[in-house]
Amino acid sequence: MAHDVELVVFDLGRVLVRICDNWRHACEVAGIQLSPEVAAKIKGPAAGEADELIARYDTGHLDLPAFAERIAPLSGLTVRDVIRLQECYLRGPYPGIDQLLDDLSSAGVRTACLSNTSDLHWQMMLAPSGPNALPLNRLHHRFASHRVRLRKPDPAIYEHVESETGVRPQRIVFFDDVEENVDAARRRGWRACRIDPTPDDPIPQVRRFLATLGVPV
Repeated sequence: MAHDVELVVFDLGRVLVRICDNWRHACEVAGIQLSPEVAAKIKGPAAGEADELIARYDTGHLDLPAFAERIAPLSGLTVRDVIRLQECYLRGPYPGIDQLLDDLSSAGVRTACLSNTSDLHWQMMLAPSGPNALPLNRLHHRFASHRVRLRKPDPAIYEHVESETGVRPQRIVFFDDVEENVDAARRRGWRACRIDPTPDDPIPQVRRFLATLGVPV
């Protein structure tokens, strides 16, 4: 059946690339031994001042050294520990991405990414021979929070995508694992699907949703 999808937009973490579950998980991956006091502070996304620092880091208003310096006292980690966590947070791409992009190209659908991410992680995903390399060069458009100085779920970042791509909201399909980001896209009129990270199989979830829209993937 015919479809009216012009643009498919992917979040990156837990959609195209595996990431640590939270900072505590990243500490395990990095081999950082936590005292009980520090472990009690490391609970993933932080509240208050730490939340604001993470937002400023994601939108490029703080570089990694400045971010680490500011957030280390709030987390109970050292500055070097915070940098190590950022260096090991990505866990490698999901299988099947290239074939999915091939199928979308054959269906006449353009592609993009829209990610809350830092310059460090962006460079890691761009590095062609690195363990976290993604085929970002194959996407027609690449939107990252640290580059556009906006962050999901701010409505302005979705409007930016529409303006830059020239695609009407109702012809955009969006995949993200965070419910509030999906809800914000839906309020713009995008057809958005929340990826469930629990099964660790985002690409099949993407294919199933696109199939319901008549996209032959």
